[in-house]
Amino acid sequence: MTAPSSEEYRLLAEDLRRFTREVFQALGVSAEHAAIMADSLVQAELRGQGSHGVSRLLDIYVKRLQSGAMNPCPNVHIAAQRGGTALVDGDNGPGQVVGHYAMGVAVRLAEEHGVSFVAVRHSSHYGAAAFFLHQAVEAGMIGFTTTNAPPNMPPWGGRKPYLGTNPLALAVPSGSYGPILLDMATSVVAKGKILLMAKEGRKTIPPGWALDADGNPTTDVQAALSGMMLPVGGHKGYGLALMVEILSALLSGADFGPHLGALYGDFHRGQNVGHSFGALDVSAFGPKEAFLERMDTLVAEIKAIPRQAGVEEILMPGELERRCQARYEVEGIPFEAPVYQEICRIGEGLGVAPPATMAP
Repeated sequence: MTAPSSEEYRLLAEDLRRFTREVFQALGVSAEHAAIMADSLVQAELRGQGSHGVSRLLDIYVKRLQSGAMNPCPNVHIAAQRGGTALVDGDNGPGQVVGHYAMGVAVRLAEEHGVSFVAVRHSSHYGAAAFFLHQAVEAGMIGFTTTNAPPNMPPWGGRKPYLGTNPLALAVPSGSYGPILLDMATSVVAKGKILLMAKEGRKTIPPGWALDADGNPTTDVQAALSGMMLPVGGHKGYGLALMVEILSALLSGADFGPHLGALYGDFHRGQNVGHSFGALDVSAFGPKEAFLERMDTLVAEIKAIPRQAGVEEILMPGELERRCQARYEVEGIPFEAPVYQEICRIGEGLGVAPPATMAP
């Protein structure tokens, strides 16, 4: 396939997955773990979340693996367990590998106890939270996950960062509509979105997203990157971010606030990120089929509500992302030229053939 003459490239998901997997394998990651990492990054791209995909994260994961700041061969294990709870130690491994293991533990414990909660320490940045929830949904369960992140958001009213953008995500199975999936940062937008905008050469962001380093509102991309993100919903977003920090890091013994290792720095050490994972077996409360039917009724009734002027359709959480994935699987995943060229250089440096581009 030949590259288009425009500034946008379209990549086939399967070949992008092959490329990403081979990059991680070239850095000493096992085939099994490299496949998990590649699946996470490519799924994010398919869902229109390049801020958590190959576009933004491949280069920094490569740097952390090359520097020894991330362990390519971790011994991820259960450090403690009681009833439906467990503590998982990630051994400074890639966050996707650690998270996949921990959600697997959560599903197994929920099968036995009906509900589970797994806390994780000694992990790394784990990408898009939505990735892990499919393990729970496919097992007929409600899934939950949180993670803390390096400090880039002030407490409400402050002008110094202490909390991360600390996402939380939940997914609920339904009968015919697919999972209802909420995956949100506790900031107005994830900082990764601004990082990706900078890579693409954009100069400005909308007002209300960020503060500069002095705590003043800014619309400048570079000022935002050296400054702070703003919590979604003001004090409410700050409260959510704080609770995510507690569930992810304080509970597990991971680092928190400014003690957390920086993703784009601290190459001499692991990040010691904390996560939490939970699973709830709906069959513990009655027949699974009845719950799925009730979920379908809920979705249908919400979608039938009269719409405001100019609104074409009422959407469920995760619905736009599913539609995006279906479209990109056929049309290819769009990449801005600078980002595509960057990942090609990464592959070239590791002896990995670049992902093919689709003909225009």
